Amino acid sequence: MEANGIAQAVLFSCLLMAASVWDLRKRIIPDSICLLIALTGLIDFSPVKLLGILAALPLLLAALCRPDGIGGGDIKLTAAAGIVLGFWGCTAGLILGLTASLFFYLLNQTIRRLRKLEPQRAAQASLPMAPFLSLGFLAVTILNIGGNIL
Repeated sequence: MEANGIAQAVLFSCLLMAASVWDLRKRIIPDSICLLIALTGLIDFSPVKLLGILAALPLLLAALCRPDGIGGGDIKLTAAAGIVLGFWGCTAGLILGLTASLFFYLLNQTIRRLRKLEPQRAAQASLPMAPFLSLGFLAVTILNIGGNIL
């Protein structure tokens, strides 16, 4: 990886951590963080990476179908990460992040049942998604999944 790629990865990682902390504390992802992530994509820019924005489409469709589900910040975070990672990298990160959130939710429900606590309904157990999405995007960044393919 060249110096530009390393600088981009470090800045991208820091901004993803900031988005995660903000989402955990305030349950919102500031537009400014999403904008900075998108601008990070300019460090090692390739026009084809702009197609990465399309990786956020499934989240947008889910939010349109169920407005009280996925938040707009999660959609913007994914679109911004798409500019950095490209379509396939962002899609891989999205899959990894959503899978991590599913495992966390199932583990949480299992522990609640074992402790004989009432399981939380899905509406009550809403999770901040930025930490999980960030985990997936970081994994893709570190492992270079998706490489330079689209």
